[in-house]
Amino acid sequence: MKVILEPVSGTPKANLERAKVETQRVVGFRGTVKDTKVEGDHIVVTIEINSKWDLPEAQRVLQLKEWMAAKTRLMFKVESIL
Repeated sequence: MKVILEPVSGTPKANLERAKVETQRVVGFRGTVKDTKVEGDHIVVTIEINSKWDLPEAQRVLQLKEWMAAKTRLMFKVESIL
């Protein structure tokens, strides 16, 4: 699963580590951040989902959108979750 974020302030490169830490905090036990990289004006965070998070894929995406937006809105704008 990939989360695409846009920093509210600063550059994507400067916010790369913060994006990783904040995404891991939001995901918690439901998964692990595997990779973060800059693509243009965005940060792409790759997450490996824990198999014990037993919801359908569509429901996982909806929950992550809600949680990411609520918990990181001062730092990042969630562009999409794939």
